[in-house]
Amino acid sequence: MIILILVIYMSVKNKQFLNPFTHYFGLGDLLFFIAISPLFVTYNYILFFIISMLFSIVLQSIFKKVLKDKTVPLAGFSALLLLLVIAKDLVFSFNKLTLL
Repeated sequence: MIILILVIYMSVKNKQFLNPFTHYFGLGDLLFFIAISPLFVTYNYILFFIISMLFSIVLQSIFKKVLKDKTVPLAGFSALLLLLVIAKDLVFSFNKLTLL
């Protein structure tokens, strides 16, 4: 659904059809989010997805001068957040986000 909204938004904005995988969203990002989907119930997955987007924006703005590319390594930043979430779930037994 997110990909569909992204395609519609970018196509309307640019007045032509745009493939989001060539311009805005990497195939690796999609595969990462598909691969981690069994770790969460639906509500927690949506929550993780939104938080990982915000986390990526914050990290990108912090490391803007260090990173040479203008692209955001979304799957990498999301994987870092996933490691933090899994570590939190393993250490603390309350308010688990993952199914681990």
